[in-house]
Amino acid sequence: MNGIFLTQSGSLRVFYELMKAVREPLQLGKIGLYVADHTFYSAFRQQCPDIERGDFRLAKEWEITAQVERERPDLNLIRRYERDLGVPSLWGALVADRRIYLGKRCSFRQDYRPRFSHTQMLTVLERGLLEMERLFDEVQPDFVISFVCVTFGEYLAYLFARSRGIAFLNLRPTRIRNYVTYGSSIFEPSERIRTAYHRYLSDRPEDEWMQGAREYLASVETGHAMYEGVLVPTGARPPRASRRKPWRVAKLLWKECAFRLGKTRDNHNPGVLVPLLYKRFLNPLQAWWNDRRLSGGHVTESELRSLDYVFFPLHTEPEVTLLVYSKPYLNQIEVIRNVSHSLPVGMKLVVKEHPASVGKRPLSYYRKILEIPNVRLAAPRLSSRALVSNARLVATIAGSIGWEAILRRRPVVLFGHAPYEFLPPSMLRRVGHLEHLGDEIKDLLQSYCYQDNAVLAYVAATMSQSIAVNWYSRLLGRAGAYAEEPLIGGDETDFECDISALARYTVDSLRCR
Repeated sequence: MNGIFLTQSGSLRVFYELMKAVREPLQLGKIGLYVADHTFYSAFRQQCPDIERGDFRLAKEWEITAQVERERPDLNLIRRYERDLGVPSLWGALVADRRIYLGKRCSFRQDYRPRFSHTQMLTVLERGLLEMERLFDEVQPDFVISFVCVTFGEYLAYLFARSRGIAFLNLRPTRIRNYVTYGSSIFEPSERIRTAYHRYLSDRPEDEWMQGAREYLASVETGHAMYEGVLVPTGARPPRASRRKPWRVAKLLWKECAFRLGKTRDNHNPGVLVPLLYKRFLNPLQAWWNDRRLSGGHVTESELRSLDYVFFPLHTEPEVTLLVYSKPYLNQIEVIRNVSHSLPVGMKLVVKEHPASVGKRPLSYYRKILEIPNVRLAAPRLSSRALVSNARLVATIAGSIGWEAILRRRPVVLFGHAPYEFLPPSMLRRVGHLEHLGDEIKDLLQSYCYQDNAVLAYVAATMSQSIAVNWYSRLLGRAGAYAEEPLIGGDETDFECDISALARYTVDSLRCR
């Protein structure tokens, strides 16, 4: 078999180790790698120099995005690709990639100003199409593997795989413990989980997954519904002076100089000092300022029980949930406005910031939200669990709070696509047309009915079609990520165990296709 692995930054090491683990059982021949983040790739190449020795066909994202101001796109060629790939527009690939569609500082501050002009974006798109077609023609893959979809290259690779009838495995978190699953597209929900859900709902088999589902639901009732990889909330505090040792500061300055003076320009790399400045000083300062200016009007926990309200959790931006799964709802303020206008008279809409976005948005953003008459803001430190538990209904674009609301026995309205969107309409409504929103909210409030068997079937189906690995906390090594299991820092044995489990799951998924 031949295969292509689509990597981002830290996932390069994970997919490289996964490739080695599945090489023998799948009898891999030609292997292609789509790589992003030149800085990470260069460091990885020092550890694994064989990646450049000809055994792999490589597509490097920074070569696609370099010096695009010198070229003009061939619009007829792009239109031909739209026809051949079976899509009405290829804009979805550009919107999916925050480093193309959004501003240079979007990873650490709300920044909607595109870093590329319209012409430059289309040039990147044309180059990406040509490079991805070359990679597919050279490798002739039998399968393509990726993790969610945050780059235009991954989006294009999915379209090429679909158009050629090639197996596509897209790994994504299930939001249940540390289970991750393969979807057959870059979109939610997973068809394999939906199919398994209907089987569990109709046949009700008493297997290990059904038992695991019961244990999970019992633990949620007495504990929490946090899942592996979710970031620990940050509070709104004034900035504190850095305690970095002089040698660490010197090391950061050296990295910044290497970035500024280096010949290779990578769209993924914002340097060292600017992100550090925002993370350590500017964002905490903004969070503190926002909290000071708005705290007098914040909804407090003591008010929740007497307040008749719908809860709307903001999404962090940029995020795959918005850019890929829910593209029509990128403007969250307008979604909030539509929800507020669709509530029964007298009800409030309570909006809470996402923990990862505290300090990233300007004060003006929240003031625009507060201009809507029946909307209030919750304090950033107020727990989502309290907000969900006391709400009459939860409205979310497609976030994990919707799943938590299901578990807390609260009705849910969805706008985008979420893993759990096919649960019964007595519990959840996905509203595709906003003109019907008021009717859907009214009917759901009146006819809500929690269905234990459906929730149990969904959890069992998800577990049965997934694998339990610590993807974010251990494999990617993301700092501050919640871990389902206690982690011992730098334990390669645990890393290898997770890779082995993921490899077995990958082989089974390809063989059962």
